[in-house]
Amino acid sequence: MNNKYGVFAKEVYMHLDINPATLRNWSSMIESHGYEFEKNHKGQRIYYQREIFALANLKTLLAQRESLESATKAVAVKLIEEKSAEKAISAITEKEEDENSITLSKSDLDNYIDNLERKFSDFIAKRDALFLEEMQKRDKLLLEAITKMQLQVTASKEAIETSINDDNKDDYKNEHTDIILNEIKELKQQISASQAEGKKGLFQKLFGKD
Repeated sequence: MNNKYGVFAKEVYMHLDINPATLRNWSSMIESHGYEFEKNHKGQRIYYQREIFALANLKTLLAQRESLESATKAVAVKLIEEKSAEKAISAITEKEEDENSITLSKSDLDNYIDNLERKFSDFIAKRDALFLEEMQKRDKLLLEAITKMQLQVTASKEAIETSINDDNKDDYKNEHTDIILNEIKELKQQISASQAEGKKGLFQKLFGKD
């Protein structure tokens, strides 16, 4: 029987297979021992699951030749204990729900949102500053490498010019100039590739994607 919301006497005595007068008598005896059934505005008893189980147990006790007085008293005591336990559990649950609930006023909510916005803005500013700092460091290193290479190329050209005689200087100079220019071109390509790769790696580090 599903009586989560409680049922009236008719459903109970039909379920227990007893007559209405017997149910009234049992219920009155249980009440005489201190247990109170819930009632509607007309004074009709409302029976819940725990009470129907108790009445079924009472029927079994009486079938075992237990006296009505002692059987109804035992049932009443058990019902009182169960009802008290349910109230205690309900009180604890409500207290936990109150402790876990957070109620914010409109001003508190606005302050909370403003705080989140400030934290997000600070994160963006730090991220941009880190990106700019890393790029400046990389550009400085690349510029130093290019300057160093240009100095080496100039020194090489001067060494070449002083090491050859005047007769074949122009041919030798043209030949080695082409070689040097090709080396410079390849170096710039390598630097560009390295710079692009460095930017890609930094983006991955900062944003977690390509």
